[in-house]
Amino acid sequence: MIYVYDVLVNLNEEMYDFYDWDESDDYVHVRRVPLFKVSFNQYSDLVNRKVKVSEDFLINIKDKTQVFSSRNIEIIPYSAIFSDGKMAVMVEFNDKGCSLRKSKFLINEEMEILNITNSMKESVVDYNIVNSRANRNNMIRSERNVINVIVKELENLKDDKERIDYLYYEWFDSNEGNLKYEKLLKDLKKSFTSKHLEFLDLLNLLTIQK
Repeated sequence: MIYVYDVLVNLNEEMYDFYDWDESDDYVHVRRVPLFKVSFNQYSDLVNRKVKVSEDFLINIKDKTQVFSSRNIEIIPYSAIFSDGKMAVMVEFNDKGCSLRKSKFLINEEMEILNITNSMKESVVDYNIVNSRANRNNMIRSERNVINVIVKELENLKDDKERIDYLYYEWFDSNEGNLKYEKLLKDLKKSFTSKHLEFLDLLNLLTIQK
């Protein structure tokens, strides 16, 4: 079995790219972890979907991942790194084979992993897709946090027709339409732009004046 040694991971149910890692995250310093090279399609499933790997695969990786701890060396029972030769991800599974948490890598460590895969043959990982809906979010956490704050602040104003009309006009540059609060909320959640920051400033001003 081929291993990757001495990498830092940030295991979460929702996977974050390295530039979206936060100081408060619970990082894990991995001593060693099995590495598998897979096809692009398998890599995409393992990254974006909830999967359940076969019992044989679980047995193959059982207790193979070691992590440094304050006490000594600890074991993650079921986990592995998967790479298509261009990208890499670490996935942790439960004892039934269902994917739990995932992590990307610091860019220099991912490059080292990709260098190892250059001389590896592709493996075929036996799994079933448990949830076919992709779970990646295109926004980084700071952007989602801004939208979450806007949604909460907007909720406090939803019964104030005058202010909602004003905010609706500022966002859409139009006052036409019904159900303005609902439409405003829906559009604000679609994606993040610099306009959200301006809108948040406006919301804060209205909240102070309320």
